[in-house]
Amino acid sequence: MSGSPYLILLVEDAESDVLLIREALEQAALAVELHILTDGEEAIEFIAKIESDEAAPLPRLVILDLNLPKVSGGQVLARVRQGSRFSPVPVLVLTSSDSPKDKAQIGQFAATRYLQKSSRLDEFMSLGPIVRSLLETEDSCSRASAP
Repeated sequence: MSGSPYLILLVEDAESDVLLIREALEQAALAVELHILTDGEEAIEFIAKIESDEAAPLPRLVILDLNLPKVSGGQVLARVRQGSRFSPVPVLVLTSSDSPKDKAQIGQFAATRYLQKSSRLDEFMSLGPIVRSLLETEDSCSRASAP
């Protein structure tokens, strides 16, 4: 992994989950910069801004809750996949939902990974190694496609 922090877009409305996610990433010793948005509408606006500004830094990963205020996480995922700049960005859906409808929507819009939130701290902390794996896979794909 590179020396500079990875930019991660975290779309999560529950402050307690944001704290747990930060803790999981710290325990995994990941150098990350989190850009946190708390509702789907903010996420859609952020994505549109990044899409329209080639100079804006593109997040290396999106961690997305499905149950968001204003606009659903499923709609945010669809918007990510519609964008020219955002479409290749890996998306980790981290949600409490176990709904077959939500899982189908996630599959339809090609989420990179689905992880159900756990009430057990040790299971929640497994997020760190999963994020590391996604970032390292994305890094190796970027290097392989570089001219």
